[in-house]
Amino acid sequence: MSVVIEIEDSAKLKRARAILGAKSDVETLELALDRVVESAEPPRTKGKKSELPDSYWEELFSEPMISSSVIIKAVDAEREDRF
Repeated sequence: MSVVIEIEDSAKLKRARAILGAKSDVETLELALDRVVESAEPPRTKGKKSELPDSYWEELFSEPMISSSVIIKAVDAEREDRF
């Protein structure tokens, strides 16, 4: 997409070009936009690796599931003990 812009402060543009090491005004603006987007964008959580090691997840899901009848019996026993 092409956009035509007018930059009133050419000294700032030249300074930005020198700081960014750009070869042209267009490259200067593209680099500046990239930096703005990177700094203003919220941190990405999608695609990030979990902080927990893979072995944790493997161990967690390697255990057999508790059957619903065992859970029901445990809940009933807990209720009987309270009353």
